[in-house]
Amino acid sequence: MPQEITTEKLKKILGKKLSLLREKSGETIEETAFDLGLDASDYFKFLKGKRLPHLLTLMRISQKYGVGLDWWFSELAAAPPNAVQSPNGRLELRMARIVGGLDDRLQRAALSILKTSVKNLASVSRAAKN
Repeated sequence: MPQEITTEKLKKILGKKLSLLREKSGETIEETAFDLGLDASDYFKFLKGKRLPHLLTLMRISQKYGVGLDWWFSELAAAPPNAVQSPNGRLELRMARIVGGLDDRLQRAALSILKTSVKNLASVSRAAKN
């Protein structure tokens, strides 16, 4: 049975990737947090997988390091759609709530990113079947 992807596992995945990017940059935690307009303790919690960044924060981090939002979730491509869940319900519902709370410009950007991610997941799924 495939392993369920929980919020805790997602925190760890994002924390590892964020640590990798920060280490490659050579910046301190404080320097990076300042550049992103974050409190150093909040940024540290993201690095250690204790908290998930908000979508806007993740977008700023992605811009800083030149990675797409889909890069953060590449490990999830191997999981079947039904395995991606959060403790409070399906991840899709939570994402819809988050995107619904954004202004129009950010909604369009987030939906474009999500569409690209879905296409990439479909490609990976087709390739895995062949």
